[in-house]
Amino acid sequence: MERGKRWIALVAFSIFLAASMPVWARSSRPARSREDLTLPSTSELSVQHAQTGHPADPPVPTRQTGRWSATSDLGWFLTDPDQLSAASAILMDADTGAILFARHHMEQRSPASTTKIMTALLILEEGRLDDKVVISERAAAVTGTGLGLRRGQRVVLRDLLWAILLKSANDAALAAAEHVGGSEEGFVEKMNAKANSLGMQGTHFANPHGLDNPDHYSTAHDLAILARQALRNPTFARMVQTREARLAILTGRNGKVVKRKELRTHNQLLGQFFGADGVKTGYTERAGRCLVASATRGDHRLIAVLLNDSRRWAEAAALLEYGFAALGGVAPSLGVSDGGSADTPKGEGG
Repeated sequence: MERGKRWIALVAFSIFLAASMPVWARSSRPARSREDLTLPSTSELSVQHAQTGHPADPPVPTRQTGRWSATSDLGWFLTDPDQLSAASAILMDADTGAILFARHHMEQRSPASTTKIMTALLILEEGRLDDKVVISERAAAVTGTGLGLRRGQRVVLRDLLWAILLKSANDAALAAAEHVGGSEEGFVEKMNAKANSLGMQGTHFANPHGLDNPDHYSTAHDLAILARQALRNPTFARMVQTREARLAILTGRNGKVVKRKELRTHNQLLGQFFGADGVKTGYTERAGRCLVASATRGDHRLIAVLLNDSRRWAEAAALLEYGFAALGGVAPSLGVSDGGSADTPKGEGG
């Protein structure tokens, strides 16, 4: 009897020790990190904000870390939404279209390659994905991110679509647009007609790839509307949540395969943020770093749009995490803010 009591006491003491021991002491596994997504703790953010006057990136939840507290880790912009780096931002419930957060969401800005959401949607609605597209001299000459296509090569339209959505290839976008629209100009007319039909009142397209043009602009609000519509297309939704794909570039009369290309998505939230399932990145010197992101948890899908945001990954994750918490009834409302703007990083891309 006495021995049994001592054994129970020993087990209880062992459980107490295990519970009180710090996590780092209990685990022998090294922490896994990713440069863009592994960020400081809330206390470290507060210190950096006090020292520099500018908030650091918030921590990003991953499959390993799960959900964080919306009232603590997101407190830096719950109390002051103007501290977001994004010049324009919006968080939308994809199911209802309700706006959960917005900041300068109606301001017209260069959308960079988030333009390709519209390009892809029109290809899916009006193109035949098994068509072989002959690459024109004009498409081969387009600048920025691309596949390095050459005049006369042939690529199946479906493969061009993969290149548009994963690699953000400008030459693929122009080649596909010429094929579906008869010309770049014809395709752009379709883009603007579609935007008008969706109620994208602050949008005008001048090209299918998103390279800077004074007549090429959109708003965070309009891009959220566009993403919401595009995600209703099952093929689009499947493609934008895919991280890798392969395509073939053909040449010659027999359609001989000259090269195969491996494509990897630019969307760093995929596989890192729990529930992430799209949509499209963008970056030019004028537009800055842009992102249209979506995530689904349970019955809820959210869409976050950030334009000209040097911390797009962290801030998209923060907005999405806030949104899921809000839908669960545990987060206060962020509301709509008319705060300042963000700096534009230099460089050029698609």
